[in-house]
Amino acid sequence: MTEILFVCTGNTCRSPMAEGITNALAARRGLSVVARSAGIAAFEGCAATEEAETAAAEHGADISGHRSRRLTAEMCLSADRIVVMTDAHRDAILRAVDIPEEKISVMDLPDPYGRGMDAYYTAADRIEEAVETLLEELK
Repeated sequence: MTEILFVCTGNTCRSPMAEGITNALAARRGLSVVARSAGIAAFEGCAATEEAETAAAEHGADISGHRSRRLTAEMCLSADRIVVMTDAHRDAILRAVDIPEEKISVMDLPDPYGRGMDAYYTAADRIEEAVETLLEELK
C-alpha cells in the first residue's frame, strides 16, 4: 500500500480535498493507494469547510466526515510521498523532519479560503489534475 500525505496550513480546505479526491480516484482504479492529510498549523478536530466539501463532491469525493489534524514528524516519516500546497509548507517540513527533499512535491496551490466557490472549484480541478499525474507515476 502506497501512502500519500497531503499537507496544507489548516487541514480544512486544500489537503482534505486532495485526500478525498485521491482516495476516490484510487478506489475507482483499484489502486493500492491511500491518501491522508494534515495541516502545519491545524486545530485538531475541525470539519472541512462547506465549500471544500461541495467542490470535492463535484470530483466524486465525500469529505463530510473529515476532521483536521496537526502534522507530526511521524506522519511525514511513514508516508511514501508528501504533497504540499506551497513552498512554505515544504520548507517547514524540511526544517522539522529529517527526510529526503525528493520525498516532497509542491502543488503550488493558493488557499481558496474566503475567496468564494470559484476558488474552491478551481482548486479541486487543479488537485484532480495533479493527482492524475501522481497516480500514473505510482503505477
